[in-house]
Amino acid sequence: MKIILMDLDGVICDSSHRAHLVPPADRRQCNEAWYPFVAECVNDAPINAGLEMLNALLSSTPVFIITSRQQNFSQQTHQWLKGRVSGALYPEIIYRADHDHRPPAEYKRHVLRKLIAQGYEILFAIDDDPQIVEMYQQENIATFQPVTRCVSVIPAT
Repeated sequence: MKIILMDLDGVICDSSHRAHLVPPADRRQCNEAWYPFVAECVNDAPINAGLEMLNALLSSTPVFIITSRQQNFSQQTHQWLKGRVSGALYPEIIYRADHDHRPPAEYKRHVLRKLIAQGYEILFAIDDDPQIVEMYQQENIATFQPVTRCVSVIPAT
């Protein structure tokens, strides 16, 4: 089955109001440190271009959203998407396990390889994180990178 991979934060969801909740650099590998940041996802504004793209793609092709959000935030995520997704299909959402502390690019590489092993053909991926875009390119996946960014991947100034 042919699918498209898409990120959530920084592509569909504007997390800029959560910037003050990004954990300090020395705590970013600890999932629990991200809980306050992710818990505020219900208050995200949509990134209209990303949401329009998601809905357009869903009218003809399955989209798998691979997010670094932990599994225990699935209800909030589905609540946010409810009423915003209008395509013929609903996206499949793959969450990070609550105990998975790998860096995002490593986590998403694992998910990508698992999907390919299950027989999925990846048409392309959309992600805002430069490290994840680089990983997809290393895996020979055509990639689109929006100019929007999740505040968790914007370098501190």
